[in-house]
Amino acid sequence: MAMLLLLAPCVVSLLAYLMAWVLVTRRVAVDRRTADTVALIEAGERLPGLSVLKPLCGADEELEENLRTFFAADHEPLELLFGAADPADPALEIVRRLSRDFPHRAVTIVAGVPDTAPNPKVGIMEALLPRARHGILLLSDSNVRLGAGDLARVLPLFGDETVGMAYQPVVAEGERTVAAAIENLHYTEFAAFLTIGVHELVGLHTVNAKGQWVRRTALEAAGGFAGVRDRGADDYELSRQVERAGWRLAPAATAVRVIQRDWSWQALLDRNLRHAGLRVRICPWAYPLELLFNPVPWALPLLAVGRSDVAALGAFAIGAKVAMEISSARLIRGRALEPRFVAVVVLKDLVIFACWFVALFKRTASWRGRAYRLLPGGRIAAVSAPAAAAGLPLEAA
Repeated sequence: MAMLLLLAPCVVSLLAYLMAWVLVTRRVAVDRRTADTVALIEAGERLPGLSVLKPLCGADEELEENLRTFFAADHEPLELLFGAADPADPALEIVRRLSRDFPHRAVTIVAGVPDTAPNPKVGIMEALLPRARHGILLLSDSNVRLGAGDLARVLPLFGDETVGMAYQPVVAEGERTVAAAIENLHYTEFAAFLTIGVHELVGLHTVNAKGQWVRRTALEAAGGFAGVRDRGADDYELSRQVERAGWRLAPAATAVRVIQRDWSWQALLDRNLRHAGLRVRICPWAYPLELLFNPVPWALPLLAVGRSDVAALGAFAIGAKVAMEISSARLIRGRALEPRFVAVVVLKDLVIFACWFVALFKRTASWRGRAYRLLPGGRIAAVSAPAAAAGLPLEAA
C-alpha cells in the first residue's frame, strides 16, 4: 500500500500532463494555420479602430524596445494611451521620445494619476479609459512586445457582435538569468500551455492581462473597472464580469509575448507567491488540481526508494516531463530553449511546487514595493506605502 501511495501521484500527474500536451500541441498547430488564414482574408478588409491602454511604472528593462513595437504597428486607426502615478516617471519621457519619432501616431499621456485604487494598475486604466476614442480596447502591460501582424490576427474576433472580450495565450522569453528562465518557463507553461489545455479540456477561460482585449460596450455593461479596483487578479475578474453581463469570451490563436531577461530570485518568489496566494483565494476548489500537472516533485522520491524498477519509473517520468515541456515551449514560443537552461525545467517545477504550499499560509504579498493583505475572493488591501519599484513592469513588481 505504501508503494502504491508513492507511485500513484507520479503516474496520475504524468498522465494528466501528457493529456494536456497532446491537446495543446494539436490546438496550437491548428490555430497557427487558422490565424494566418484569417490575417490573409482580413488583409483587404477594414478592421475596427483600437485604443491601447498601457499603465507604466518605471523605465523597466527594454521598455523602449517594447513600446516601439506599438508605435510602429501597421494598423489604423490606432491610438496609444499611457499613464503613470508619478508625473516624473522616467517611462513617460521614453513615451515622449517615441512620440517624436512617430509623429503620425495618436498618443495620449496621463501623468500623476491619483493613487486611490488598491490595485494601482486598475487605477491608471480608469484614468485612461475616458480619453480612449475607439470601440475596442487592448489592456497591455509594459513588458509586452507586439509582433508583426498580431493586431490583424486578433481584431477579426470582434466581427462577431456577441464577443465582448478576446484574450491571448501568453509566452515569456528573453531569459538571461536562471531566475528569469524559471519565470519565463513557468509563465509560458501556466499562461499559455495550461490556459489552452484547460479551455480544450473543459471549456473554461483563463484570461491574462498581457493580451486582454475588450469591447468598450461590453466593459461598460460590466460596470467598467469599478468592480476590479481591489482585485489582485483584475484580468481574470474582469473577464468574469464581462461574461456575467452576457458577452462571449473568445480565445485568440495568436500568443502575446512578454520580455523578461534579468529577474532576481526575490522578484521570482514575490510574484509567484502572490499569484499562488490569489489563486487559492479565488478558486480554492481548483487550486489542488495544479499539483496534477507537476510530475517532477512526485517522481523525485521514486529515485531514492532502493528499487531499480521504481527508480527507472521516476527517471522516466522526469525525462518525459522535461521533454514534453521543452517541445511545447518551443512550439508555443517559436524558438528552442537554450541548452544551458534545460536543467532549469526541473528546478522550476520544484520552486513552483514549494510556492504552492507556502502560499497556503501566506496572508500578505509584495507588489510594486508595497505589502498587501490577501483577502477572500482575490481582493487586496495595501498595508504599507509603496517603495521604489523601478526596473520591473507594473504586473511583475
